[in-house]
Amino acid sequence: MIIFSSFNTKLIALLLCLITGTSFAQESALYLKNETHTFTSAFNAYQALTEKYPEQCRFQDFGASDYGIPVPLFILNENGTFTAAEFALKSVILINNAIHPGEPCGVDASIQLAQDLLEGGLPKNVIIAIIPIYNIGGAHNRSCCSRANQNGPLEYGFRGNSKNLDLNRDFIKADSKNTLAFYKIFHYLNPSIFIDTHTSNGADYQHTMTLITSQLNKMNPALANYTENKLNPYLFEKMAEGNYPMVPYVHTIEGIPDNGIKDYLETPRYSTGYTNLFNTISYVAEAHMLKTYEERVKSTYLLLKEMINYAEVNHIELEAARKESREAIIETKRFALNWMLNTVEFDTIPFLGYEAQYKKSDVTGIDRLFYNRDLPFEKHIRYFHTYIPTTFVDAPEYYIIPQTWDIIIERLKANQIAVYQLKEETELVVELYEILDYDTKKSPYEGHYLHSNVKVNAVKQNMTYRKGDYVVPVKNENIRFIIETLEPHAPDSYFAWNYFDAVLQQKEWFSAYVFEDEAAEMLKNDPRLRTDFEYKQANDSTFASSSFEQLYYLYKKSPNYERSNNIYPITRVLKSIDSLLLVDSF
Repeated sequence: MIIFSSFNTKLIALLLCLITGTSFAQESALYLKNETHTFTSAFNAYQALTEKYPEQCRFQDFGASDYGIPVPLFILNENGTFTAAEFALKSVILINNAIHPGEPCGVDASIQLAQDLLEGGLPKNVIIAIIPIYNIGGAHNRSCCSRANQNGPLEYGFRGNSKNLDLNRDFIKADSKNTLAFYKIFHYLNPSIFIDTHTSNGADYQHTMTLITSQLNKMNPALANYTENKLNPYLFEKMAEGNYPMVPYVHTIEGIPDNGIKDYLETPRYSTGYTNLFNTISYVAEAHMLKTYEERVKSTYLLLKEMINYAEVNHIELEAARKESREAIIETKRFALNWMLNTVEFDTIPFLGYEAQYKKSDVTGIDRLFYNRDLPFEKHIRYFHTYIPTTFVDAPEYYIIPQTWDIIIERLKANQIAVYQLKEETELVVELYEILDYDTKKSPYEGHYLHSNVKVNAVKQNMTYRKGDYVVPVKNENIRFIIETLEPHAPDSYFAWNYFDAVLQQKEWFSAYVFEDEAAEMLKNDPRLRTDFEYKQANDSTFASSSFEQLYYLYKKSPNYERSNNIYPITRVLKSIDSLLLVDSF
């Protein structure tokens, strides 16, 4: 249950004012002076709007951040109703700012936008929700220079949060309290459209704004077609009319944009990869790092405004596409888990660039790249934006999760996934996975040693489950989230993020001088085993030269070897079972 508290936000605002000596009335257009809001001044700006327009907006917190200050949410609705029932009647747009506080364009654009909407009139069919600054710890870690290649503002926050986590890699593993707060916000709103505001890195070009659209291949066709053929063309057209011609994010194929650009392979660790799992049309706005801060804010403002304008006029059609997608996803039986870029098919798109040239470096003496702004060009470049699935999985009816793994249950519940418990001991025919192989990063990545390229073997088996073990029904609107997190070979599964590493470590071993006799008996009594063993000796020189490897091979075939080693503990039930006795644990 979410407990809202306007008292909390007012109290925090008062404390911030006492500490900083600032008033609630803050200058919203700091970007005109190449400056951006601090967390305190942004907070105070929204608090001032709440006090000025109390009937049309709400400012509330949604739980602690790692920094100790709650994550706030500002919501605008012209009729002043802020309930789930109201949200279901309209299109909700959620804007997330400063997940990377060194990229604050959206912070200032959103304050200006909220002020203009309240002064000029709110839309009738759209509810706008704004996270003013998501990475609160990073926002308080301000400096002039951590974004080495960025043109302003004069001072800004830091990419890592107070735990030094990149919060835009945390949406599945949920190591941060901020992420748990985001879960509450997201599932409370169930937004139709989500947009995460950023500043780009990379090549130089004329465009001020670039856009990442959530990976269309992963979306249900109803929503993908709507996004690609209706919403996106509108946004690109309106940005051009507003003198901010926009292109997809410039993620180069090789070196420079002239050679072509490609879409990101978006996985659920990222904000839009996560939100897209729940049938939300999702975007990342990437204003260009080398443009002035004023222009970056203005282009972000225009994009947000046009997103709202589109949803206001096309509310019924937008929600119909989402409804069709939700209904279709429940009936989907097969899901792609892993993808590779299609390097054969591409579109050509107009691109405003600068001539890429090379000259001798004054530092290294080696040729270096530079973009010659005296030689602007307009040309068509290749745009690779389709991915081909490489791994599929058929959706089961249920996943069974032993109650031992409560850390997984906590994350499922936080994402509003329906979870039940067995009322009594139950025997079931299940499909379990043997973990055959995987790669692991050699250095930490966001606090984990991430697994990838996971290979599994599915085996059917009778298993007995205890009273209190968990059952997760799969075929519902949240099916993509369930599968992406619980299938171990999915790229951002809980297995990939190390939550099951304990099952990958063998606990019991053998003393070679004792086991020698048992191994000899095994070979004597099992002709087939002896044939396989001798074949391996003859064809694997490394094996033949190692007495340990030969004994270990036989040990793994013996009754002594622990059967839980490398066995993924979450199992799959492939058929619906009416006789399951369950209690709702949500």
